[in-house]
Amino acid sequence: MSRFNPRKKDLIQLALVFAIIIVVNLISSNWFFRIDLTAEKRYTLAPVTRDYLRNLDHQVLVRVYLHGDLNVGFQRLARTTRETLDEFRLVSRGAIQYEFVDPATDANIREELREWGLSPVPVYEAEADGRRTQTNVFPYAIFHIDGYELPVNLLENLPGKSGAENLNISMESLEYKITDAMRRLATDEIPAVAFLEGHGELDEWDVYDITEALSHYYQVDRGALTGDPWVLDNYEAIIIAKPQERFSESDKFIIDQYIMRGGKVLWLVDAVNVTLDSLRRATQTVGLATDVNLSDQLFRYGVRINHELLQDIQAAMIPINTAPDGQQPRFVPVPWLFNPLLNVNMEHPVTRNLNAVRGEFVSSIDTVGSPEDIYREVLLHTSRFTRRLPVPVYISLAMVNERPEREDFRSSYVPVAVAMEGSFPSVFANRLIPPGIEMEASEVRHRSEPTRMIVVADGDIIKNEVRNRHGASPRAMPLGFDEMGNQTFGNKQFILNAINYLVDDEGWMELRTRNYELRLLDREKLSSQIKFWQTINVLVPLLFLLLIGVTLPVWRKFTFGKHKGVDEAV
Repeated sequence: MSRFNPRKKDLIQLALVFAIIIVVNLISSNWFFRIDLTAEKRYTLAPVTRDYLRNLDHQVLVRVYLHGDLNVGFQRLARTTRETLDEFRLVSRGAIQYEFVDPATDANIREELREWGLSPVPVYEAEADGRRTQTNVFPYAIFHIDGYELPVNLLENLPGKSGAENLNISMESLEYKITDAMRRLATDEIPAVAFLEGHGELDEWDVYDITEALSHYYQVDRGALTGDPWVLDNYEAIIIAKPQERFSESDKFIIDQYIMRGGKVLWLVDAVNVTLDSLRRATQTVGLATDVNLSDQLFRYGVRINHELLQDIQAAMIPINTAPDGQQPRFVPVPWLFNPLLNVNMEHPVTRNLNAVRGEFVSSIDTVGSPEDIYREVLLHTSRFTRRLPVPVYISLAMVNERPEREDFRSSYVPVAVAMEGSFPSVFANRLIPPGIEMEASEVRHRSEPTRMIVVADGDIIKNEVRNRHGASPRAMPLGFDEMGNQTFGNKQFILNAINYLVDDEGWMELRTRNYELRLLDREKLSSQIKFWQTINVLVPLLFLLLIGVTLPVWRKFTFGKHKGVDEAV
């Protein structure tokens, strides 16, 4: 009778374990998968993204330049970018490929990035000896589809946020930025939007910069209304930018019926007639109520723009000449309380992770009525210390010398922009069709299809500065750029997001609301308990190995003792 050989059995088991490990490695090398155990599901793509990737019929190549000698924060951003692209590649069945490139290794790559306008971002770090070192990072990716290329900045850099917060925001934005880039390159049809004319709206130069930004997504037209009630139906959205003249009833009817058929509108309406340019010429003026005959229409939809101006302690700077008469002008920046820096709603896709928006002579908005099928949400509001000034308002540049008293600024968080979504009632319900409109009464709609609109009580939010307007070569300045403070406010991104939100019927903008909780270490505890945790990290592994060394002989003796008993029985 053969004897039982326990060592032979152990070798067979060991060989079987190694074989299983090799098979698992071979499978995992060709099959990427991940189980998302995070509370916010940060590694799970949204359903709209997954549907888009499954039906993607283009080959996409993404070159990511966030590579090389990076600090810990940018390493996390690079790792998250790689993991996101891995997920995209998996869901798209290989239609998306990517590669990481280190710009520091090749001067030609750095020159190529500069030609795209992608400058390196300086990163400063403090060394252990107190010295500060600088490294240059290229947080960019370039998407390639069918011979077309599009650069994308992967880094969000919001003023007032720490480096860790900005990197966390950047990781939150990755899914939206990647899908946005692919959709822009791969789309076959370009939707159209239009600026309305004919009522003293801002001209082409006033909205030049935002028009350029919108042209990357849409065909942008301009035009006045005619008697055709369906003239707007080819446009996904229309923009009414600071009208100065009254709307006729026929024009209001055309806009109303466009909304009833599901059209979207971005309203940027001033309630008080005053501009900073006119104030600079006369040094003082009186702000009077502006009536462009839209109050009843907006009221019917659920909002009212109040005839008042808002002053805010949180305000932008304007240049003031402090030199005496007859001397060389000397301009200094001073706060101008009529130019509030508007706070944004961090929970809405239009304004999430957006810098403050600069206003100019803004008014307030009230929501009216309580319609059950209309959802309204404030997008922009003032700070905690706001002052309401009903018209008529006396305004003088000499006000910059007045010290604001807190007891005069009794209002807080006054709404300036509101987003509305739902089924809106027609302002022309149970009314006659205006003269000049060729339309049957049976064709008039009294309730809209589900649609959206955004109302802003400041027409200048969309307006860019224009240099040498009446000269041979006028030049439009970037929208939201503050030359005095050398910073850019969120005006351009706000308008762009607003139009994208209005046009978005598939839910892409919801990707901007992703929220990754930033779990930071307690610096105070880290400083006071560093020796304790260093000791734990060193001793625990050693104790674990010691425990294994002590228990392993006992276990082997027990095991082989059992085998010995079996052998004797056999």
